[in-house]
Amino acid sequence: MRSSSSLRNKSKMRKAQFFILSAFTIVSIMYIISRWMEPLNIVDTSSAALIDEPFIFNNIVEKVRLIVNTSKSCDDLRLNLDEYKNFVESFLYEKSMIIFQYQEVSPCKLPDGTEIPATINFNITLNSNYASINSKFSETWLPVQ
Repeated sequence: MRSSSSLRNKSKMRKAQFFILSAFTIVSIMYIISRWMEPLNIVDTSSAALIDEPFIFNNIVEKVRLIVNTSKSCDDLRLNLDEYKNFVESFLYEKSMIIFQYQEVSPCKLPDGTEIPATINFNITLNSNYASINSKFSETWLPVQ
């Protein structure tokens, strides 16, 4: 016949085995549920931040407006716009296609040499493998007095 202490030891061992098996089962179930609830793919949005085109385009438009507003004379305005257009086209030559057009709607100089306010229409388009951006806007140049 078995002694009572031996029965108690077996009972404790079975309780310990049951506890370990229960803990393992609970942890396994929680792991499976967490994997099931986790999205299969996490969307990677970093590629949008790596595209330079919107930042470059906005910078070009901002600088064009600054050139019109800070040019001191009519001749200075024309020279600055031509120079900036050449710079932008050469800068973006390898990266993308840029169309930089502007047209004076009204002349900024009268035949007698007097400078008057002028309106300039701009059409700027940037096309690349990643983006196509276009902006048409007008700026008014005011002579410095």
